[in-house]
Amino acid sequence: MNVKRTSLLLDRDLVGRAAAVLGTEKTTDTVRASLERTVREAHVANLIAWELPDSAHETLARQRRERDFG
Repeated sequence: MNVKRTSLLLDRDLVGRAAAVLGTEKTTDTVRASLERTVREAHVANLIAWELPDSAHETLARQRRERDFG
């Protein structure tokens, strides 16, 4: 892990609320978990938005029909 020591001005109430949601206790852990969650959510959003070519949609639909109805 590549670590950088820095100083931040953080809203203590916001950090506390984020810690409660994330289940973290230390500020560093809360900030790290928040960053990880942000990156993960962006990745998931990109996957959801990813568009398959029409032929792939047709193939998936056919495979589902064959799976469901034999």
